[in-house]
Amino acid sequence: MPLITCDQFYGQSVTIEERYLYFLQEHLWVEPAGEDVYRFGVSHAGAILVNGFKYLEYAAFPGDAVDVDDSIFFVETYKAMINVTMPVAGVITAINDKLVGEGVKILDERYYEESLFTVQCQGLDTAKIFLTAEQYLEALLGGEGDHCGAGARVRRRNR
Repeated sequence: MPLITCDQFYGQSVTIEERYLYFLQEHLWVEPAGEDVYRFGVSHAGAILVNGFKYLEYAAFPGDAVDVDDSIFFVETYKAMINVTMPVAGVITAINDKLVGEGVKILDERYYEESLFTVQCQGLDTAKIFLTAEQYLEALLGGEGDHCGAGARVRRRNR
C-alpha cells in the first residue's frame, strides 16, 4: 500500500497512507466501506500529537443517530483529555470494542490497522469534508491541525 513519509513532523517520521482520506480537525483517517458507509481511525500524525493513548470511552453506539460536532468518544492521552467529535451526520453502525478502556493503547502502534467506528451517511460529498493524503501532508507541514488539548469543547447529544 502506497505511503507518504515525512521526516519533519515534530522531529519524528510520520506516515500517511494514500488509500485513506483524512479529517484534519480530529486527525482521523477515513475509508469508504460500502455504499454510504465509512470507517474512521486515528492517523499516525494524530497518534504522535497525543504522545500516547491511555483510556477511551465511547459516547455514541451502534444504532445512534449523530450530527456533525456530536461527541463520538473521549480519549485520555499523556497530554490531555480529548473529546473527539463527528465530522459527518449519520448513523453509527459499529464501534471497535477492543479499544474501550486501556485497550486504546494499541493505537500507539496500530493506528492504521484498527478502526475506531463506522458510520452510514447518505449523500456525503467527501471532497468538501476530507483531505487527500497529499492535502493532509501539506496541512501538517503548514502547522494546521495541531490541536492537542483542544478537545475541551463538548457538544451534548440528545438521545
